[in-house]
Amino acid sequence: MSATTWILDPPREDGKPGKYFTWAELTTTSTGLLNVPATSDRTNLRLVCKYILDPLREALGPIRVTSGFRSLAVNTKVGGSKTSAHMRGCAADVKSYRGDFTTWHIARQVDHLRLPFDQCIVYEGGWVHLGISTGRTRKQFLYKPRQGGYEKLTLERIWDIERF
Repeated sequence: MSATTWILDPPREDGKPGKYFTWAELTTTSTGLLNVPATSDRTNLRLVCKYILDPLREALGPIRVTSGFRSLAVNTKVGGSKTSAHMRGCAADVKSYRGDFTTWHIARQVDHLRLPFDQCIVYEGGWVHLGISTGRTRKQFLYKPRQGGYEKLTLERIWDIERF
């Protein structure tokens, strides 16, 4: 594990958190609950865009953010982890926008592009959790089946497997 040095660019003139993503994409929730990130959470979301989401978008084409920032109330309602990186703006769940690549393709690109991620979790439900850390970066690849706990993944398994 090592700590990543994050360099944050000045805010974009267009007001977006990244080249390809909007604040609405990173904060919209279907729970009906208020979901407004604090300044520090917005800073973290900008880092997620710069270091994770924008490079993936450039490599893969359109990706959809299914969950970005979550307030405590939203995280509780959706059954998120009590220590979820989403609550600090340090994570986004993504999937192919048009269904033209799989979750495994996303995980492979995270490895291929050598992105500075903390966790990359492939969910059997069809999305990938991508998180950064403001402390030590674990570089964890995990798989979460619909039933049961998380499984650690090796790079060999990520490159050899195609479950979806």
